[in-house]
Order: sequence, then structure tokens, then C-alpha cells
Amino acid sequence: MATISLFGCSPPPVAEQAKLLGTREFSKEEWSVASQEKRGEMVFSFLSRHDFKSLTSNRVKELLGTPTGYYDYEENPSYLVGTSSVESEFGRGYLLAFIAEKTSGKIMAVKIIPEPR
Repeated sequence: MATISLFGCSPPPVAEQAKLLGTREFSKEEWSVASQEKRGEMVFSFLSRHDFKSLTSNRVKELLGTPTGYYDYEENPSYLVGTSSVESEFGRGYLLAFIAEKTSGKIMAVKIIPEPR
């Protein structure tokens, strides 16, 4: 009888995906003036410093500013980051989406779409 492992089929954690975009040090000040591509390079550092499960959508907006993308609902702060040579239904670049619980605003998950490779 063969055993199939599903581990190999699941995507890597979002921080590992973000590392593929770069490892530039995050700072709120630098993010506010950075290009979309430079912001992509800071996502790994941001996620390493801030446990997303302790964030709210309001806190994400305080740290990253006005969302530049949209994912499902306005409660989900989303940002286009990284190279504009990547395209998806969300626009040019990767969509960094913070999935928030609708009533509390607590961040439940973070996604990068499409998944960096």
C-alpha cells in the first residue's frame, strides 16, 4: 500500500514566499517613499518583525499607509508590491493581502498573489 504525503503539495509559508522578493530592511519611513519594487523587497523584513496574528487592519494601515490594492473586501488592507512585470487579476505586481476578520479587524492570514517563485 502506497502512502501519499500532502506536505509537498502545500505552498510555503508566506514569509518564505516574501523572502523571494528580497530582504531589504523594513522601516515605516522608507516604505512610505519606496517604489512598488522596493516595497516588495521589504515584505520579508516586515513579516519577520510583525507577527501578523497580533495585527489589526488599522495597525497594518498605520504601518504601511493607504492600501494600493484590493482583495475581496475593504477590510482587507492590500498592497501591490514587487516587479510590475508580474500580472494577475489584481494588477501589475504581487498583491500583498492581509485577510482581516470583518467585525474585529484582526488579521487572520497574509497572502501574496501570485505566489512568488
